[in-house]
Amino acid sequence: MHENARIEFVSVENPGGPPLPYFWGGAERRSLPRWLSFALLTRRPPPRRPMISAADLRQLSAATVQLYSPQLHPGSFVDHAFRFLHAILPADQINYGNLDTRAGTLDVATSVLTPDWDTAVAGFGQFMVKYPYFCFDPAVNGGRPFFRNDYITLRQFRDLDIFSECFKILGAQNHAAVHVPTNDGRLLWFGLERAGGGDYTERDRMVLTLAQDHLVNARRLALSRHSVRQALPLDGSIFAAAGLTPREAEVACWLVEGKTNVEISVVLRIGVATVKGHLTSLFNKTGAGNRLALALHLIELGRSLVCMPPPMQQVPAPQPRGAGHDAKPLGRK
Repeated sequence: MHENARIEFVSVENPGGPPLPYFWGGAERRSLPRWLSFALLTRRPPPRRPMISAADLRQLSAATVQLYSPQLHPGSFVDHAFRFLHAILPADQINYGNLDTRAGTLDVATSVLTPDWDTAVAGFGQFMVKYPYFCFDPAVNGGRPFFRNDYITLRQFRDLDIFSECFKILGAQNHAAVHVPTNDGRLLWFGLERAGGGDYTERDRMVLTLAQDHLVNARRLALSRHSVRQALPLDGSIFAAAGLTPREAEVACWLVEGKTNVEISVVLRIGVATVKGHLTSLFNKTGAGNRLALALHLIELGRSLVCMPPPMQQVPAPQPRGAGHDAKPLGRK
């Protein structure tokens, strides 16, 4: 067909059926086949492709393994979180804030230290209370990750004092925030900053939403590991007292330490398949759904066993006065 030919669709009467579309191509007039006419009349838009690809999920899974590594503890949690977030989402800088609402203190850290970092932090602390999306309010967006462009445009952002006194100094224009819920009165946030390259997307939001749950679990695991190392001797007899076999108790101890199946097999000098078999038994006995849940369950179990009061001892009860003798009723001589 000639490139300048005019194409249009018209309806004509079709005896015994619905109107069939016709098209005109220059001087040529042809009818469309019935199957093609039906396809054109009932054509639907193609389904939307998922915003998170299989490659994104594989990348998130690999980063999660590093996040939950045996080296995770309260002092290393922030560094682990920085590496985790950088691995799953492009960002020029990631900042961390830990606001203690009871003491009124704010602890901060950054993944990329710049010369004017201290100046930018001071500016942020001065103006953050003016803006709900910068004041560490966990109610913003229902506690889920959000972006600067959810609330203000880039032009509006550049007109704010907090931009000139903080974000401009850092060279950041696009901001994403992730809240890490806690149960100790602290407000934890991670801010992902980009100097340019366009706003954050809905795909980025979905990735951060998945990452948020892992950050919560990682901090909980870090605190639990620290407390169990402080209070519990890593002795298999603790878990054996709960009904585990001696070998299951040993595997449980090293699982709490964050060891992998291969590392446990090397330490205990057993096969990896044997380790997996013991883990399967632990999953069945505890009802835990995954490795993280099993580790947390074992930590709580060990803590409860160590903190149990000692068993009551039976001692001879003192006999009442006159016991073993013929006691006389009161009122009688």
